[in-house]
Amino acid sequence: MTATLSPAVESGKPGFRERVTPPLTMVVLVLLGAAIPMYRNHIFYFWDDTAAAAVPVWQRVGEAFSEGRMPLLELDMWRGGNFAAEVATGMWNPVEVLLAVGTGWIDNIALGITIVKFAFLVAFSIGTFLLAREYGARPWIAAAIGTALPLSGYVLFMDGTSWINALTTYGFLPYVWWTARRTARLGKSTAWVVLTGFLAATTGNPYVLVSIFLIVLAVSLEAWLAFDKRKIINLFAAGFAVLMLNVIVYLPFSLTSSVSYRKDSRTFNDGFLSPQLQDFFGMSNPAAQPLMEIWSGENPTFPALYLAWFFLPLLPWFRWSVLWEKRRELLGLYLYTLAYLLLVLGPSNLNVFRWPARLIPFFFIPLVIIWAIVASEGLQKTKTKARTLSSLGIVLVGAYFGWAALPQTNLRQAYTMVIVMVAVLVLLRVGIGSFKGFAVMAVGTIGFLAMQTVWFPGNYSVADYKFPTSEKGLEQRFEHRYEGVTVSLSNIGKVKPGDLYPGGAYQDFIFGTNFSVANVEALTAYSGVGFNAMDAALCTAYNGSVDCPESWKSLWTPPKGSDKPLADLLRAETVVVQNNLIDTRNVPAPEGWHKAESSDRVVVWKRDAKLAFPDGRLSSYPDGTRIESDRMTGKVSEEVKFSGANGGKLVFSRLAWPGYVAKVNGQDVPAKLGPAGLLEVELPKGVREGTLQIDWVMPGMTIGLITGAVGIVLTLGLIFLDRSQRRRRRDEPQRNSDQEPLDDVIRETVGTGDRK
Repeated sequence: MTATLSPAVESGKPGFRERVTPPLTMVVLVLLGAAIPMYRNHIFYFWDDTAAAAVPVWQRVGEAFSEGRMPLLELDMWRGGNFAAEVATGMWNPVEVLLAVGTGWIDNIALGITIVKFAFLVAFSIGTFLLAREYGARPWIAAAIGTALPLSGYVLFMDGTSWINALTTYGFLPYVWWTARRTARLGKSTAWVVLTGFLAATTGNPYVLVSIFLIVLAVSLEAWLAFDKRKIINLFAAGFAVLMLNVIVYLPFSLTSSVSYRKDSRTFNDGFLSPQLQDFFGMSNPAAQPLMEIWSGENPTFPALYLAWFFLPLLPWFRWSVLWEKRRELLGLYLYTLAYLLLVLGPSNLNVFRWPARLIPFFFIPLVIIWAIVASEGLQKTKTKARTLSSLGIVLVGAYFGWAALPQTNLRQAYTMVIVMVAVLVLLRVGIGSFKGFAVMAVGTIGFLAMQTVWFPGNYSVADYKFPTSEKGLEQRFEHRYEGVTVSLSNIGKVKPGDLYPGGAYQDFIFGTNFSVANVEALTAYSGVGFNAMDAALCTAYNGSVDCPESWKSLWTPPKGSDKPLADLLRAETVVVQNNLIDTRNVPAPEGWHKAESSDRVVVWKRDAKLAFPDGRLSSYPDGTRIESDRMTGKVSEEVKFSGANGGKLVFSRLAWPGYVAKVNGQDVPAKLGPAGLLEVELPKGVREGTLQIDWVMPGMTIGLITGAVGIVLTLGLIFLDRSQRRRRRDEPQRNSDQEPLDDVIRETVGTGDRK
């Protein structure tokens, strides 16, 4: 059977319908597939870290930019408020900022973040399609993998539900590769590589820096072997420009690590979230849960390594020799794939990089591109019986490993295996290069996803907080009830079974950074970096949950270096105590406090008198020193006027993040880590009166601005270099047609038949 091409294809110029229909159909199906999990679980995308951290941060970023300011340090969010050090806030990424501002008006915060996630799933889909087409894949095959990859197990059930920072990265990364290869192969402007690289890197995901380096290396190798060697300089310069532009994004994390729990990052392997090679036999088994240690135990509660039902079973039908024939223009792709295979199978912790399972989607990207390249050659028509048996055998092996990892799923594995086998036989019957083949692959993708949402309605390997979803509802519940700095001594593990829902425990307290959504300044916050000294003082976990009953005593005890109780140093005005953690219902009120509320769930304590200097954060100063005024002069800056001083230390109700500077009458004075991690400023002896000014400058700001300027200048230089190279190329004799890369022809081809 010979492939039949449309007139548009025969002329080498695909028509509008041929160009637009595959990606448009793909996008519609991705949106449909993304919506399916919400039928059984309407907060599918409002889960774990997304609900605890990403949404409150997203809300604050949108609010800050709407006010015309950069949210580098948000004091009222305490341990979760150092956005510069957290890195993964999206505040440096213009696309994320626009989405944050654009969705900020939506009261249903779960709906708002779901819209954002849908946007990035679609972006990932289109980027995968374009990259596959750039490598020569047929349109409908590129559309098939562009549909499957965003809806695959790890992308959808882990990054889609919880780790939005990874999802935003996938939304940009394929475009970096696409623009880089078009630069090498077609001489397109390197500025596009810088732009897409900047967008990918400013998501704040450190893994993307590794990917960009590998992309530059991979495409440079392909340029050297098959395309324009002169573009290698451009590509490496573009990669360096991206790095320079992003120093300001990543450097604060490193310079803040001295106070965070990230400072002791090291390399070791405890097997946590570390897939094994045999687990990848389940890539085409929709029912498989690999044997991989995770928070819920030895098996993820979702299909963590599932890629696409058709991916493995079709391998026996491909003409694999094409990968050798095209080795010169595909060697970079192989290099990238091998690098990520080694990383995925590497140690569980590699310094600041931890949990190799996070890299599964990075590994799947080149895998599906290679698959699409070979699949575009068509299905082989020889030895059909042996190939069919091989395909069915692959499905059987996948089902076996699915059963071996979790034997109690034997029935699920059995009937899923039968359905996949039938689907494979149908696909082999219709072929894969045409719309019919795409339809079978896409219908199967959507159908198996629907089945998965029955088996796995949510990712219960991570936290299902069940937080309230109405911003106005949170404000009405907490904003005027918990006034001033609020300390919530509560533990999510101590919540009674069945009480963890919006109308239950969340009537009185909440976890993560969600108090900020309610306009309450609370120490409770989720943080990826933490603040060791304060976390130790109040025994606080990463998500703001308090783990120790001793925290109540610590709150009323002077920490080391002070003679005032921690509650006073914090300028706390409200303390919320969960009865199941610390029963204070019959405890005498601390001096200066009274019991404002008491219920079966919590006791709320309030300060008797208003605090002095309500417009500032000064909480302790030496005896004999008179404070004339204390006021905030900005979101972070503060001014204190004093008299009668003779040295001594002032303590402020703010965490002593690196970057603070203090001046007394214009002269620098020490600003350092004080009691329980609060900011401490030392007044110079002999200065009786004056003005203390406190400011905070993001660590690495100067270096980041300089390197950013270098990146901009380098990008402008690349634009000039690109134009010069294009002019020289126009002056050169045209290459002979037999010297043109085969990929130039294949890329424009829309095939509808299978290879004989």
